[in-house]
Amino acid sequence: MIQKDNASTFSKGLRVLSCFETGRRDLTMAEVSRLTGFDRATARRLCLTLEDNGYLQKEDRAFRLTPKILAMAGGYLTSNNFAHSVQPVLNQFAEEFEGEIALAMRDGDRAIYVARSAISSARISIGFSIGSTLPLLPTAVGQMLIARGLESEVNMDLARLRPEKLTEATDMDLASIRNKIEQAARHGYAFVRNEFEMGAAGIAVPVGNIGALPAVLATTASINQFDKAAEFDRALDILRRAAMNIRL
Repeated sequence: MIQKDNASTFSKGLRVLSCFETGRRDLTMAEVSRLTGFDRATARRLCLTLEDNGYLQKEDRAFRLTPKILAMAGGYLTSNNFAHSVQPVLNQFAEEFEGEIALAMRDGDRAIYVARSAISSARISIGFSIGSTLPLLPTAVGQMLIARGLESEVNMDLARLRPEKLTEATDMDLASIRNKIEQAARHGYAFVRNEFEMGAAGIAVPVGNIGALPAVLATTASINQFDKAAEFDRALDILRRAAMNIRL
């Protein structure tokens, strides 16, 4: 339901921009219309307005994002001092882990990567980068973010969210998912394997808040790497020490 004070046209413009979050390089007006549910005339007006304001550019029949869109993200990262408080820590511990480490936050019913570091030889099967989004239920990042909420908030999440079958191993049982989230809250880490991508596993631990929002640190690697207890314990130790060194 739209709040009384919301600017509906502005909200529609943001929905157009969100169409590009899937990584599509360009979209036609017909595709924007289909993705947003707006009629063709509305989609056309919004695309042309965003083009006039420098957020979209048109090539042939399609629109694509311009670098201007990064200015808002850059302002967020700068205002929260990511360059000095977060990135050096991620770089240091990614080197120690010999893999990748990322900082993620919750964005509604999904998680979003806001910082990341990886060595060149790290096996990144999913291709995460800053701005990548993840579903909450089938990922370690998402389960740890949910686990950080109050019991009433966890109950609301599990009453609203519905699992999506992404792999043959994706857990579709909400009672089982609840148990995993409760374990994450008790033990201070979440571990998920094969549920988002076959062959990949993730570990996530809590970090302090960024502004008023909770954050988690996570790493993704081959399930074979985490099958070894010593390697799992080492990865968890590195994540926890990295979390302690982040000052937000």
